[in-house]
Amino acid sequence: MRRLKQKPKRVSGDRLEAVFDRLAGRCNDTFDRRYRRRDESLPPKILSVVRDREIFRECVRQDFTYLMAQKFATSALFLENLLPQSVLGRAQNGHGWFMDGGGRPLLFIDATFDRVCSVLEGFYPQMGHLQIRAWRSRQIERLLEHLRKHFHDPYISLEDDQGPLFGIDFFQGRRVLREPFIKGLVLAGQMDDPECRQRSLALLPFTFGDYELVLGYGGQEVVRPERLAQLSLGDTGARAFSPAERQRLVELEVIAAEKKNYDYPEFDQAYFRRCLGEGVCDDLALLYVGRCYGFDAMLGAFLSDAVDTYDKFLLQCRPGGMDGYLVEQLFSLSYQSCGAPPAEEDELARLINFAAKLNVPQTRLSSSHRRLLQYESGSELPTLLQHWNFLSGEKLPRIHLGFAREPAERFYQAAFLRFQAAGLAVPAPRFGRL
Repeated sequence: MRRLKQKPKRVSGDRLEAVFDRLAGRCNDTFDRRYRRRDESLPPKILSVVRDREIFRECVRQDFTYLMAQKFATSALFLENLLPQSVLGRAQNGHGWFMDGGGRPLLFIDATFDRVCSVLEGFYPQMGHLQIRAWRSRQIERLLEHLRKHFHDPYISLEDDQGPLFGIDFFQGRRVLREPFIKGLVLAGQMDDPECRQRSLALLPFTFGDYELVLGYGGQEVVRPERLAQLSLGDTGARAFSPAERQRLVELEVIAAEKKNYDYPEFDQAYFRRCLGEGVCDDLALLYVGRCYGFDAMLGAFLSDAVDTYDKFLLQCRPGGMDGYLVEQLFSLSYQSCGAPPAEEDELARLINFAAKLNVPQTRLSSSHRRLLQYESGSELPTLLQHWNFLSGEKLPRIHLGFAREPAERFYQAAFLRFQAAGLAVPAPRFGRL
């Protein structure tokens, strides 16, 4: 039987233009030309995924196409499973390509991860929400198994027989000293925990300017989505829930608190805020870990951030998140190995205090895992490695960082001043010519 030739897959003009920009070293040109039409004076327009599904579909397609055309320190396979999460955040907040022709932001407040994946699945069959959740779950389990297998080795490789962990390019062929690497994993895995932040404030309640530190915190909870929706609580991260309110939700079986695995879709996760206020700048946290414990520890902290990111959408979830479970496993292995914890509580408190956004000088930056992997326009390295170059005294490019588009000069100068206030010597930031 003669086999019919498949028609070549149609590639959108947007994607071709974005790819050409990337090849020419103009990673953000396509986006910037459109983004210049954005008018922040216009109030955002609230749309519905159900009612405005064609607009949603086209915005998701364009936003994902744009993001995939950027340069990252990871493979296309990992990007396909990572970036739908970025598209979701941009849909809910009217960022990126979620705007109309006049520059008005378009907010799809009823957007969900699964709805974003459903759109993308129409273009890429491998991107169904169950497939992506299962794939993410495998990557976290792969890391856990790798750490269990090599925990007692003096050096730990950052790749296994499947390649670099989490597909990260600069992990290829790299081995790290176990002790600082595990310390970085543990410290970063604890710094977002609400109980850890409360204890940190009790130990170090003041900023470097000697006034009271304001620190927000909350945590991922395992929930029954249908019961949560019935209560019409809205955005559970927008207001603080008291311990009594949380306990009531546990009693109503909205929140599942027993320490075990729960299966999607009967259970999912939702962020519940416990105290209002700004949190921790992940960039400053990585810099602090790198300065105090070295590059291997910084890579451990970065890997913990990857787990925290992938953890948001899995086929199985558990109270405290998979990053919390990872920390529990590492503490257990450490006690079995040497009878001591991999990190002390005062070390964690100093990290949280140093990296708090509202310590001084204040910063609005906190790069996502995606941004830490990205080569920002004008940079020859991903942002994480630029951070290490700052600690090493290397000359830095004049780029913009994170969603906030913080000028590198401003951020690294603020980091330098914080290190001075903490009594930790680092080189003053140096920048190349404009």
